[in-house]
Amino acid sequence: MKAQLSLKRSFFLFLLLTGFYFQPAKAQHEAALLHQLNTLLINTAMVDFFTPPVASRVYVYPNIAFYECIRQDDPTLNTLSGKLNGLGLVPAPGKDIKVDHLIAAAISFSIVAENLVGSEYKLKDWRQTFVDSLLFKGGDTVLIKNSIRYGQTVADHIVAWAKKDNYSQSRGLPRFTVSNKPGTWQPTPLEYAQALEPHWNTIRPFSLKSASQFSPKEKLPYNMSKTSMFNKTVMELYTLTQKLDTVQKATAMYWDDNPNVAVNIGHLSYFIHKISPGGHWIMITKQACILKNESVMRSSLAYVLTSTALFDAFISCWDEKYKTNLIRPITIINRLVDKNWQPYLQTPPFPEFTSGHAVVSNAGATVLTALFGENFEFTDDTEIPFGNTTRHFNSFYEAAHESSMSRVYGGIHYPETARISIDQGKNVGKNILKLYFSPNLPPSKFNYDKNK
Repeated sequence: MKAQLSLKRSFFLFLLLTGFYFQPAKAQHEAALLHQLNTLLINTAMVDFFTPPVASRVYVYPNIAFYECIRQDDPTLNTLSGKLNGLGLVPAPGKDIKVDHLIAAAISFSIVAENLVGSEYKLKDWRQTFVDSLLFKGGDTVLIKNSIRYGQTVADHIVAWAKKDNYSQSRGLPRFTVSNKPGTWQPTPLEYAQALEPHWNTIRPFSLKSASQFSPKEKLPYNMSKTSMFNKTVMELYTLTQKLDTVQKATAMYWDDNPNVAVNIGHLSYFIHKISPGGHWIMITKQACILKNESVMRSSLAYVLTSTALFDAFISCWDEKYKTNLIRPITIINRLVDKNWQPYLQTPPFPEFTSGHAVVSNAGATVLTALFGENFEFTDDTEIPFGNTTRHFNSFYEAAHESSMSRVYGGIHYPETARISIDQGKNVGKNILKLYFSPNLPPSKFNYDKNK
């Protein structure tokens, strides 16, 4: 029975691949292959239950591999070698060796992804079906083999680089020690879980000189005196959440993006797995590329710049979280304001300042705004599989601002934290753009349309 199901899945995937790849050579069909790979990767990351910071790592390295292959078909695209920290020169195919860079890119993406996920069989199955479909159509076998071999070479280079980013070493570092100092983070209900990824600031970033490069100059120090900013923002949150309207509740639920929601019903406990904040912005990138009918080369540029911004945003944010180690709203409000108060959303297990949603969303929105324009309208359908409807936005920044405020409506972050975090995210995004485009284009000219 399992063999029959596997055969059916393989045949269905074969139909998808042949439909995407072997239609007449149009940009949308080639780009569809990359969109399909990113969708598969996001679904795999969800199944494997990666935390949001780790998921950002899963998304970025395969997109770098794909980009370094496919950019060779567009002389206007810059290599990332020498731009991203530690990335040496990516090997060329070799003199007089003919390569189909799209085939190589797809192979390279799948191999790198396979090395990062737990359910590696999903990527292996995809790659095998992809190769079988190439051979089935009677293509140039020498070209196909050269392309597969080159894709493997690039993948090996990226995987070797990824292994030096300190991720494996960080898995063995000590757990976070909870402090008894007033105003510091304490484990929160429902699970009272251990602090998540307290050593993420030891991971090698791509564009940052250090994890603290964009540490906000403004802080939110703990101080419950009536005249303090902290007390004011706590009470603002408490008052706001007492009278949430349906729009605010819907906004909180739409952007929840909690990969692991705990549900307790009597003696029954279970978890709901959803997309991560980074995965949500990868899907927004996909939708923008499809809406603009971007080529596979330009789509790859969008994915790679957005995913690198998301990755560095998590490093920047997590560095701040564990340095400031600020108490969550549910803890301080239950302790000093109202013992019965509950946030609308479940509080994730890590310190409050700064806001991951706000930093990550605004880093991604900064890159996408530079590429697609300031007034890029789109309808986001990412949340349909999770029971939400679509939402229309007039710009990426509008979506990012809504994502930032959703955590305030959810009772997870203080309003002042959201405000400060927005600028932190924008600074990370601008740094990615400066790194990639410099010295060719000043920031004011970052726009896809102007490069066509």
